[in-house]
Amino acid sequence: MNNFFIEGPIQRGKSTLIREVLKKFYGPELDGSTGIACGRGVGGFTVQRMRFPTQGADKRFGFRLMEASAPISAHTCVVTTVESLLDSDGVFKVVGSFGGRTNMNVFDTKAVALMQQAYDDAKAGRISIVLLDEIGGHELSCQVFCRKLYELLDSEIPCIGVIKYPDSARRMDPSIAEANKALHKKITGPSGEHGEILYFDNPETSGEAVRLAMENFIARFI
Repeated sequence: MNNFFIEGPIQRGKSTLIREVLKKFYGPELDGSTGIACGRGVGGFTVQRMRFPTQGADKRFGFRLMEASAPISAHTCVVTTVESLLDSDGVFKVVGSFGGRTNMNVFDTKAVALMQQAYDDAKAGRISIVLLDEIGGHELSCQVFCRKLYELLDSEIPCIGVIKYPDSARRMDPSIAEANKALHKKITGPSGEHGEILYFDNPETSGEAVRLAMENFIARFI
């Protein structure tokens, strides 16, 4: 079993939990203040929510895909126009009073490159685990991304991350919901032989059980 993912409602601390557990095992290779994987030990990517200083009613935020080794400060992007935001490295969605804009090409280019780098690094023994945080949303409409993601999940390389909860995918689009369902099956395999997906609600309820399972998973590859 080489895949371990968690799912659940948004903004409940899923990514935070993963960073905390990774830091426990890869402490010397992690940024001391953020717990984000720094280079050796962990590869892959993470998606960060960004906020921008705006004036008046313009409440602007966005989402940026970054390498797992990026420190938290790298997720700050202060520019004046939406076009500039979408041209910024890794930014694939910007939302604000103007509506929403996307650049899904980020997944077919940067995300694919990071997954390929993680694959190569794992084969060469430079890393022992790949972080995919998160998958299962609109990026599943990107064919090049999906091919590389499935190739990685089918390999013997251990992957850990967050997958979008099916209820959230269903609210996006019927085609995304179907792709999300197929991705769940890809991660686990027909009988759970490839991996597992655990539900995480919050630290007070499911937190300790999920943390223990995650630690046991990672310990197999140290």
